[in-house]
Amino acid sequence: ETGHDYMTRRRVLSLHYKSPDLTMIAYNHMLNNMDKYGQYPPRFCFINFDDPEHSHRCNPIHPDFMTDIADAYESAYTIMMNLNRTWLQKQGDFFVESPIVLFAAIIWYLKRFENGKYCTFPHAIEFLCRPYEQIFPILTSYPELENYLSPFIDAWQGNAQEQLQGQIASAKIPLTRMISPQLYWIMTGDDFTLDINDPKEPKILCVGNNPDRQNIYGAALGLYNSRIVKLINKKGMLKSGVIIDELPTIYFKGLDNLIATARSNKVAVCLGFQDFSQLKRDYGDKEAAVVMNTVGNIFSGQVVGETAKTLSERFGKVLQKRQSMSINRNDVSHSFNTQMDSLIPQSKISTLTQGMFVGSVSDNIDQRIDQKIFHAEIVVDSEKVKADEARYRPIPILTDFKDDTEDKSKMKFVIQKNYEQVKKDVRDLVEREIERIKEDPVLCRLLPKGI
Repeated sequence: ETGHDYMTRRRVLSLHYKSPDLTMIAYNHMLNNMDKYGQYPPRFCFINFDDPEHSHRCNPIHPDFMTDIADAYESAYTIMMNLNRTWLQKQGDFFVESPIVLFAAIIWYLKRFENGKYCTFPHAIEFLCRPYEQIFPILTSYPELENYLSPFIDAWQGNAQEQLQGQIASAKIPLTRMISPQLYWIMTGDDFTLDINDPKEPKILCVGNNPDRQNIYGAALGLYNSRIVKLINKKGMLKSGVIIDELPTIYFKGLDNLIATARSNKVAVCLGFQDFSQLKRDYGDKEAAVVMNTVGNIFSGQVVGETAKTLSERFGKVLQKRQSMSINRNDVSHSFNTQMDSLIPQSKISTLTQGMFVGSVSDNIDQRIDQKIFHAEIVVDSEKVKADEARYRPIPILTDFKDDTEDKSKMKFVIQKNYEQVKKDVRDLVEREIERIKEDPVLCRLLPKGI
């Protein structure tokens, strides 16, 4: 499909490094084709941690969309793996699983407390940063978390302080890198929900990353993506697309499953990255292999080394006719033979010029494609692109921080106030919960002396 057709037919999640350039394209395509969307036109949504004025707010762990503690575990897993990429190779290790379980328990506790009033990612970080003498009595006062946290409770009650401190520190240290007033502001709001392909409330969501803050923003964006994948991969939803540029900059939990299963639910997945080696480095050999082997359509420009070899093998071989000629003093003889050669050799892929692409496409039973392998030039009408860009409308201010009586921005003040409010919310929550436990003759035994 052309870019025009794609935007007018689908509800799209676009995640990219080149923010807001690609967001500008998506936004203006939407504006130019609003008449083609039918009864429920989409809403434009944008998440941009660098520029809160041009960003919506969204809570990725909204309590309404978490139905089981497994959802909390998945969110905690995604965050931790994004913050500690080396853990992908150590899944199952004690000091890898411990922080994930602890953070999952905190998320699920906040979901249960007062109907999820404080169930946001910033509140979960602040709760984790409280002294563990307060955290564990509160969490274990809920029966469904008592067994879930048994390794921590055993270490605590057995006076294994070094082990306990190590377990907690392995959760605290990476998560404290995400303490930021701007990030807290974006992730505590409810401007929109992540079910982007809801038939009655469709959305075109663009999410921007920043190469200078990749380790921090990538973790937050990975959390958004993992929640989106769970919500859009369902029956009865609208056609939708997930377009991710520079995929290795985030860890996208469930990506392989999304590619394998979402086609039946009319979800198209488009992934962009520079080289297969990036995927192997950041996702591990096994998961990278699943992603590479599951996709049916490949478009590739110039790549070298192992990636070029892999693509050449994927495109297959063809029977080539060869002619050889031998010359001697008295005669010239010709011979013909056939042999299997690569359809698109590795050397050809390694020397492609700009604009030239190789690839393969897949078809359907009722839409056969005779020539699935291609080696061709994609022709871009540069003059038309420039003319279109000249007519682009800028992304509007999505959050207005200005006061009615003052002609200046109060953005920093409002964001800082929200940051301090999150901290106050958690302090008040802990104090109230400690008082509740003290007043309960059964639960009061959970509190250590001095509290």
